[in-house]
Amino acid sequence: MKLTYLVNVQILRFFAAALVVFAHVGVEVGNVAARTGRAFEEIGLIDWGLGVDIFFVISGFIMYYMMHDRFGAPGAPADFLRRRLIRIVPLYWICTTLMLASLLAAPQLINNNGLDLKHIVASYTFIPWPRADGELFPILSLGWTLNYEMLFYALFAVALLLPRRAGLGALGAMFILLIAAALLAPDRFFLLKFWGNPIIGEFLLGTCIAALFLNGRRLSGAVALGLVVAGIALALAFFQTAAYEHVWRLVTGGIPAALIVAAAVLGPALRENGLARALALGGDASYALYLTHPFTIKLFGVAGAKVGLPLVAIYAIGFALTVLVSVGVHLWVEKPIGQWLVRKTSSPKRAVRAAS
Repeated sequence: MKLTYLVNVQILRFFAAALVVFAHVGVEVGNVAARTGRAFEEIGLIDWGLGVDIFFVISGFIMYYMMHDRFGAPGAPADFLRRRLIRIVPLYWICTTLMLASLLAAPQLINNNGLDLKHIVASYTFIPWPRADGELFPILSLGWTLNYEMLFYALFAVALLLPRRAGLGALGAMFILLIAAALLAPDRFFLLKFWGNPIIGEFLLGTCIAALFLNGRRLSGAVALGLVVAGIALALAFFQTAAYEHVWRLVTGGIPAALIVAAAVLGPALRENGLARALALGGDASYALYLTHPFTIKLFGVAGAKVGLPLVAIYAIGFALTVLVSVGVHLWVEKPIGQWLVRKTSSPKRAVRAAS
């Protein structure tokens, strides 16, 4: 089980982050083109945000895979939340602070609608709060996905209070009730409308895939490849027909993502060669890649425009730089901080196990 988890899932995490980065690099290259009077057209093949949907499904998989044998165990909810906060909060707070400093130092380079204290506090505490334009994005706009992650962690921790079967049933019921309440609530209940967005169902899709994996279900290589092709084909079809404009993202993004994740999890494990290890390292750094790439591509876009680099060079080199920077941040910032916090917040036996 570990081999498939470490190799296949980690590699898929890298590709999921890369989809998001590819889109955002294109946006920044478009900004460079606009500032320098050059023509540029973004590649509108699919909704590159599919990477977020894949992340949510993978998150549901990992949480259940990691905690499936701890439902109803004393201290399990607290231990789970401690580990999740250590994993998510430090780097997000660092990047949020960098974005706040950037907004104060060079607001003309960043698409933001001003700052206020409530919005700043909400951004650090993972609470959806409207900006000046009414959009529910934190200071580091990518953090909207982490607001959903934190909701999932909180509900999952509640489910861990119960025996496994009852806990899973409670988890599903909480999600269904939340979605139903959000659909019925008036728009002024913006927190409920945000947290009850049907996209949260993607976490449940991931837990279902984890249950299949833990029950020993496996797919042949041909079937797994077929699921990947089907997932990509559905993503293409949904985007090209603009289905995402009137159909839940749980359908247009969640179903393709679930097919792709199921293929990675239930299909044959990839061989651990040099390429697989490099891509798995990219997966280890995927969270850092997701959070740091806006800074990398913004700085390189400004530098590339000043020296007159062709737009295609800014695109290609900028994308490669985001990956290299994220690996460095993961190895020299994110990982050491996480290991230090594990040692400081847990017993020696748990610290060794969590660090490994």
